[in-house]
This record gives sequence, C-alpha cells and structure tokens, in this order.
Amino acid sequence: MGKPDIVLNAYMKDSNRVRSVLEYYLGEKLPEDWEWAEMRGLYPARDSKGKQTFRQRDIMGKACAWGTHFFLGLENQDKVNLIFPWRLMEMDCLAYGEEIDEIRTKNRCTRRNYGKEDDFLYCYGREDRMEPVLNLILYWGKEQWDWPFSLRDMMEGMSALPPKMKRLVGNYEVQVIHMRSIPEKALEKMDSDLKYVLGMLRRAGCRKEYWSYIQENREFFCRIPKSALNVIDAYINIGEMHKYMEFEMNMETGEEEADMCKALQDLQKEAMKKGVKQGLKEGISQGITQGITQGITQGIQLVQCLLADGRQEDVARAADDELYRKKLLAEYGMKELYK
Repeated sequence: MGKPDIVLNAYMKDSNRVRSVLEYYLGEKLPEDWEWAEMRGLYPARDSKGKQTFRQRDIMGKACAWGTHFFLGLENQDKVNLIFPWRLMEMDCLAYGEEIDEIRTKNRCTRRNYGKEDDFLYCYGREDRMEPVLNLILYWGKEQWDWPFSLRDMMEGMSALPPKMKRLVGNYEVQVIHMRSIPEKALEKMDSDLKYVLGMLRRAGCRKEYWSYIQENREFFCRIPKSALNVIDAYINIGEMHKYMEFEMNMETGEEEADMCKALQDLQKEAMKKGVKQGLKEGISQGITQGITQGITQGIQLVQCLLADGRQEDVARAADDELYRKKLLAEYGMKELYK
C-alpha cells in the first residue's frame, strides 16, 4: 500500500466526508436519519497455497438511512485497476459469508427450532436476512477510468451469446466517482472540507493557481486538518512549505491543524529574501544584469539607488535587516510592498 492509499484511507474515514461524497453521488441531501460509523473491514481468506490470510477493505462502515441499515464500503483507487470488478466481488463475497456465519452461529447458540420451511442443514431460517453491502469506488487519479465497470467487461465472447444465455452469466458492477472531475459547483455544495482538498487537486498543475486558491479560502487553510494536508501533499509537492508549518491540536476534533496561509507567506518572504541576496551579489559584480525574481522589482530599485549613491555597505545590511530596509525604502520615497 503506497503513501496515497494510506493518507486517503485515513482522510476518508470521517463521517462528514463520507456524507459529502454520497450526496454528490446521489445528487441530493441524505435523509435526517443518516448515520455512519467506521467498522473493521478485515475478512479471513486463503491464499493460493491454502494458507490463512485476509482481505482488507479500504473503508467499511455500518450505515443507517431511509429507515434501514446497511454496510457501506469505500475503495480509494489512485490508478485504474483492470481487475477491480472481480476484486470487489471477492471482498463482498467474504463480507456476505461473514454475515451468514454470524446468523448460523446465533441460531446454534439459541438452539433455534426449525420448521419445515427452514434450512436445518445449514442452520438458516426462512426469515433470516443479511444486510446489504453498498460500494463506491473513489478514483483519485489523473487518467480517465473508462473501463472496466463490470465483471462482464472482463470477459470475451459475450456478444456472441443469445440474450437468454447471457442471463446465465453472473455480473458484478462497480460505481466509480472521478474525484478530480467533480465540477466546481458540486464542490461548493459540499458541507465538509473535502471540497477544499478536491479544489486543490483540480489546480495541482499550476502553482500560481493553487497558491491563489489558498489565499481565497483563508478561513479553511489557516486551520487545515493534518489528514487533509496529507492528501494534498500526496498529490501536490508542497514539501517546501513543511518547514514553515506548526501544528496545534484541535481539542474539539482531536486532530492536529496547521496554518497553511502563514506557511505560504513565510515561504514567499524567504524566496524574496534569497532573491534579494542573489540580486545584490549579481548587481554589485555585474551591474544588476539580471532580475532578482518576479515580483520583487522594488528590491532591485532600492539596490540601484544605493549603489548609485555609493552605499554598498547599506546594500548588504538591507538584505539581512528588515527594519533597516523599511527605513531605506522610506528614505527613497518607496512604499513597502511586502509586509
């Protein structure tokens, strides 16, 4: 299990985020009786050599809505999986097998009396029922998942079979949500922070865009949960920001939070400072033949003024002393652009 899988599984276990993705899939709000609680998603199985092993669901929860109970499984996929219909069928078979075993064990322990319509051999009564397992595939990758969507998609020769013969072929369909393709209008309707995480992923290819997105949504990014930050970090390389981040525990949610806006501001200030220093070195030796960095032309102007007045010592001091730099800016009638 790679890093994206780990952080996605940890992030999507939150009930509010589960609600958001379900409401997007349904196209409407969930009913008031909606409840969801994560549960163990491990099922015993045998490997190809007959040894005991297990299958693990990414996320499995016990849910309630519309006056009924059911199991809800969410599978996070980072890449297109060409055998996923079979994998999902296998995991569901294990889940249903576990439910049947629980019913049979309960019947044995209560010494149930079986009628003629019951299945005495398998300790299963006619009125015994399993709870359904519902599944959603959350696909976070960039490529389009356009195949396969069912077990039949993995088979050959289906088109040659007569319609009635096709009915004899068991099928298993998967429902896939392309997380990066959820429209902006749909994201705005979400009641959880999933909308901001997906908003960042939609802008992953352009630093300027996601930096602007952070500033536009300061209320969230000033207190971003660590689990949400981990998902963003898995798909957008923000490693340069980490050294400027400080985490504090939110006692209400029990999760650490960081101020991503401050980290971005500190990163930009540091980049500007490094640019000024580089520009000073090049300016003194080469007459400032290159720009320092985009967006710090004010620094270049100040350096040019100081060098023109023969104040080389003030140039070096201005790069390291912010208060002194402000004083020089005021002296030359320049309004400070970076605070």
